[in-house]
Amino acid sequence: MIPNDADRIWVFDYDLTLYGESERYVLNSLDKRIAMFVQKTLSVGYDEAQRKRKDYWSEYGTTLAGLRNLYGVQPNEFFDYIHEPSTLVFPRESPRKRELLLGLKGRRFVFTNARRDWSDAGLARMGIDDCFEGVLDLYGMHWEGKPYDNAYDQMEKFLQARKAFAKGDDPSRIILLEDSIKNLEPAHRRGWTTLLVTPIVKDAPAWVNYQIDELVNLPEVTDVA
Repeated sequence: MIPNDADRIWVFDYDLTLYGESERYVLNSLDKRIAMFVQKTLSVGYDEAQRKRKDYWSEYGTTLAGLRNLYGVQPNEFFDYIHEPSTLVFPRESPRKRELLLGLKGRRFVFTNARRDWSDAGLARMGIDDCFEGVLDLYGMHWEGKPYDNAYDQMEKFLQARKAFAKGDDPSRIILLEDSIKNLEPAHRRGWTTLLVTPIVKDAPAWVNYQIDELVNLPEVTDVA
């Protein structure tokens, strides 16, 4: 069990972690815009753009990273296009999640490969935006996100700047909740506690310390009420 005490630092991914698979339509609304951006940028059909979107995500960690490496796409141009408000949907309000998060002792942060206007809007819709002390987004990672080591370096610096963590502290105090196995692996190498949040993966690698199907199941692995 993960101790629910004041020494813990709870670090949450946003997409498919703070909201889960049951609300995948939220991410689908964003993925559609990403495919449209790829279609426009590469002058290909929509189906081909969807394939490339997935290929870049698989190879580079994010579609944006692939577009930057291969075509020099500017991050804010990408995000300004995909975050068109009229095209997006957001998670439902969740008093249950709010109560759960506020029951976690220690400190709580968000660590997302998105630009934070996307995660901020979603957290507000869920009614949990005030449950976190801060958000480290892709801009704060200098546009090089998870699973690259730079992202985790920047997260540790982010925590140090907020006096949540110091060099020499036990890294297992940092608990990273993520839906992505590949994003948990670098955290494991650093000694962070890794918590996979997904119902899809049935045989997680040994270096995943804990697994739950969705956020509301967090009491299964900690003593939060």
